[in-house]
Amino acid sequence: YVDVAYVIVPWLSYSVPGVLNAMVLTATAGTALGCYFSCMFTDPGRVPSGWLPDDEQQAAVQEVKKKDGAARFCKKCSEYKPPRSHHCRVCERCVLRMDHHCPWVNNCIGHANYRSFFLLLVYSSLALIHSTWLLAAHALHIVHSSKTSRVIRVGPQAAAHVMSEEPDKYLMMHIGIQTFAFFVALPTTVAVVMLLIWHIRMVTGNKTTIEAAEGVTAQIKAAALGQAMSKHPYDLGIWANAHELLGEDMLMWLIPSWKPTPGGLSYPTGFEVNQLGF
Repeated sequence: YVDVAYVIVPWLSYSVPGVLNAMVLTATAGTALGCYFSCMFTDPGRVPSGWLPDDEQQAAVQEVKKKDGAARFCKKCSEYKPPRSHHCRVCERCVLRMDHHCPWVNNCIGHANYRSFFLLLVYSSLALIHSTWLLAAHALHIVHSSKTSRVIRVGPQAAAHVMSEEPDKYLMMHIGIQTFAFFVALPTTVAVVMLLIWHIRMVTGNKTTIEAAEGVTAQIKAAALGQAMSKHPYDLGIWANAHELLGEDMLMWLIPSWKPTPGGLSYPTGFEVNQLGF
């Protein structure tokens, strides 16, 4: 609101740059808001009641307990855990491909809503960078105008003012609002962009935040081949990882969807891909 009412309207007005900036900022902020609600209200992925590990599948890599190598079992839910699932203490249940519990959306980020969460970071970063840039550019404009005694238009009404030795209270109030907004937007932008960079790493490496912190306990059934897992077992390569997490159609990667991501009970591994010769 501050960017539109206190920067775009009084500074750029309804010119082509003004309208374009307002449209782009509204689009990115609106899309981020939609992704936020999608994260909040989409179930992150629930383990089906009575789910059992499929021993007949003979997967090349099987997640097991660290202590005894047995199948992973959740004592709190009294259910077996599918690969990459973890129990959330806040939600009080196991979540498929759990990344973390996010207090900002009051929901877990898991298999079904991770794509919405990733797009939330993308569009929030774009909106915050745009917003911070507008506030900084307008501040420089005010400083330059004050040195040259040019007319400055401020506020939603674009009221005209001239910087003097004793600026009026109305002008200083609006400058104060913009300054406050800038010092809120700047650290928020840095934090969200850093979080986005982290999750870009997670997407390209096909990891969750939990897996990055704790690693994956994996047992290679095909030990007779003499091959060891030298990297993250679910890493299929950057391109394949992006397709698995964001969808098969690359043109739709940045298009939000309210539909939960299907699946979540099993995942291909790099070991299996290598065996098939891909």
